[in-house]
Amino acid sequence: MKHGKFSIKLMYQKRSGTHAKVPWRRLTCHNQATPNSLFILWIAIWKRLPTLDKLLQWNIVSASLCPMCQVGSESMEHIFFDCQFSAQVWQMVLKLLQFARRPVGFTDELKWVLKSCKRGGNRHKLLRMFSAESVYSLWLNRNDQVYNKHCKSPTELFREIQFRVASRLSDELCSYLLELGV
Repeated sequence: MKHGKFSIKLMYQKRSGTHAKVPWRRLTCHNQATPNSLFILWIAIWKRLPTLDKLLQWNIVSASLCPMCQVGSESMEHIFFDCQFSAQVWQMVLKLLQFARRPVGFTDELKWVLKSCKRGGNRHKLLRMFSAESVYSLWLNRNDQVYNKHCKSPTELFREIQFRVASRLSDELCSYLLELGV
């Protein structure tokens, strides 16, 4: 009670306690991306997606070759941006948003995105959305390749990501995206 009045805010703060803020909150909270993509991104951040290297350790599969590039062993680091296929998709996203950098592994890319998301502005709001939708679309494409032997091209996947992002944008962000030349 404050000044003899009950305060929901104070009660909530007292009940929830004080917790350290997680660094990825800027990426998952207040992100206009689809709920499915935010969920998959959250699982990816915790490195809990069942990649082939994990399934191999559990003796569920017999090989861990990346289904999209057929070059490296599929792991979180590989499938998200070390893989030639996913690096192409992510490079298209970075180019669209006018970030001049080359994709690296998931952990380093995540650190960069988290650092970038600290800044405000439309470009960084779009980066949040594109990050979530890219991870989600790459994971869906990977699953489609593993289970159905069907893989979209990087360009097709990029267009799908663009569509998902564009369909959820506010007018302000939509105008900004159009200014970028989409």
